[in-house]
Amino acid sequence: MIKDKKIFPENDIKSILKLYGFDTIFSEQREYINHYEEYGWNVKVVLSVLLENGKRVVIKIVNIKGDNLLEEREKTEKQSAFSEFMRKNGIITPKCYMSNGRYCNEYIYNDLPCNVTVEDWCGEEIMAINTDISYKIGELMARMHVLSLDNKCEIGCGTLFSAAYCNDVDAYQEFCEIGQNENLDQTIVEQIKNLHDEKLEAIRAVWDRLPKAAVQGDISINNLVYGEDELTVFDYNNAGDEVLISDLVMEGLLTAYEMDLPEGADQRCREQFFPAMLNGYLSVRKLSEEEANTAWIVYTLYHSLWFSKVVYNDDSLEKLVKKEDYISANRLLSQMLRDMTESDDGRFRKSRK
Repeated sequence: MIKDKKIFPENDIKSILKLYGFDTIFSEQREYINHYEEYGWNVKVVLSVLLENGKRVVIKIVNIKGDNLLEEREKTEKQSAFSEFMRKNGIITPKCYMSNGRYCNEYIYNDLPCNVTVEDWCGEEIMAINTDISYKIGELMARMHVLSLDNKCEIGCGTLFSAAYCNDVDAYQEFCEIGQNENLDQTIVEQIKNLHDEKLEAIRAVWDRLPKAAVQGDISINNLVYGEDELTVFDYNNAGDEVLISDLVMEGLLTAYEMDLPEGADQRCREQFFPAMLNGYLSVRKLSEEEANTAWIVYTLYHSLWFSKVVYNDDSLEKLVKKEDYISANRLLSQMLRDMTESDDGRFRKSRK
């Protein structure tokens, strides 16, 4: 086990820099992630070092417990190749470096085989969301989607955000469990459950014929740098193949509801972020009629049952029921039903800027 989790061993840094052909002299290291057994990982380290020539590079060392190391290495190799394709075709993203003809290599760290990569440092991540940044995220995502689709880019794995199947923002099972509380309006609960099933069935019926390609998969502000009026995107560790409208809607909602606001901002401003992102996207890539129709179904389903509305937030259904504030809980249920039954307003068909 690693004894000192605060400072990554200098000899390991020098060995990795040498492996990737860099001068091993550096003056500074910054750690961003340094997780071990207490989080269920054997090793997950992300750090940057400042080289003697003034360049800062990011080193990632990973061996996640339970994963097949070789399979993860091949996935990371494809994700890195996708990142490089984006960079070479005009998307501002950090350069990935190669060793032995590969982006991702094996490195023995504390007697444990790990996967290692090295890429350029691109600056500090965005700390808060606003409408201007939301619009630019939409533009950037659309440019990446067009490049990927036109060039038939594939990675060979899924993403975190499949609207039709498994995704990291699905709280429907939790909703069903909470909805069993007899103090909640059971008529509304059942209406929402029936609509959920109907919408999911409609989405899945067309899913396999919608445009799909490799995507970055996590284009939140935590993976963006804002400089000189353009966004830089980094961190492709969640990149995979996805239906494009799924990436658009699910990550758009994630941007709107889960990113930090500027200090003192009113929470109600969040309602502006998804439309701004969508307008940015549609200014670059138009959706087909079938894409637009399906995107609206996806939007109404997940906007209504967004996971932090169901659980986690202080005013979520879960928290309101725990506080026995059933008046507010039923008011929230009514709003969820209105969101789920909202009429298509054409927003996925035309940019409104």
